[in-house]
Amino acid sequence: MEGMEYFVIFALIITFLIAKAYFNSPEAKGKRGEKDIESSLSWISLLGKPGKILTNLYVPTGNGHTTEIDVLFITVKGIFVIESKNYAGYIFGNENNRNWTVTLYGGKNFLGFKKVDKYHFYNPIWQNRTHIRVLQSYIGQSVKYFSIIVFADRGELKKITVDSADTTVCNRRGLSGAIGNYWRQLPDTLTDTQVDRLYDKLLPLTDVSEEEKTAHVRQVAANSHRTYQKGQKTAPGSDLKCPWCGGTLVVRTAKHGPNAGSQFYGCSNFPNCRFTKNRK
Repeated sequence: MEGMEYFVIFALIITFLIAKAYFNSPEAKGKRGEKDIESSLSWISLLGKPGKILTNLYVPTGNGHTTEIDVLFITVKGIFVIESKNYAGYIFGNENNRNWTVTLYGGKNFLGFKKVDKYHFYNPIWQNRTHIRVLQSYIGQSVKYFSIIVFADRGELKKITVDSADTTVCNRRGLSGAIGNYWRQLPDTLTDTQVDRLYDKLLPLTDVSEEEKTAHVRQVAANSHRTYQKGQKTAPGSDLKCPWCGGTLVVRTAKHGPNAGSQFYGCSNFPNCRFTKNRK
């Protein structure tokens, strides 16, 4: 009996450690980030700015492919198209530049000095504009759109330049204030009935099969590969996300080991996220 008790305790400890490891993994943090946005929008709805929430939409592009939208908030003011970025570190970006930069503490060098790693990722404002264009085409009617880029709270927005009035870049904790600003300044453009109809039209786009999701990932990877062939050093594909944390996959070159010199896809959130994928 004593041996059985030890076995049960050991099994419980292992289970706890596995659960803790998953809870702290980049993949779990990414999912919690999108859930945090959804929760914030639910509170916004309850506090006098009602809207319909949809997450992870696969919108047809018209050429047999799809584009993935993280979150939609459909309201009488219009549709808020929200792109979630789960980056840590200092974030730098300009609305008019193709690539943005995230800097992370990279440990210490052999002399004991701190190292700072810089990674580039495709301009999320441009990325979201692609989403909005595809959504406009799919809906097929005149609707007001707002683009909101939401970074994780552990990412610090150091120098972000945005000039477009219909575009906002913020952390998750600033999402409520961002929507509140639009709400106070702009008139209603949709009726409650129109909001419901848009929701009903778009809801089926959240229910896609695993095969369709896999086809989407392959399509994005193929598009990005063609762009790399033209000399891009970062992943500009509008939807090429890290499956673990939601970061952007970038092309890197192995510096050590038997694969030294070969290129592969790595997550821009490295070293916090260590996802890699062979570049074929």
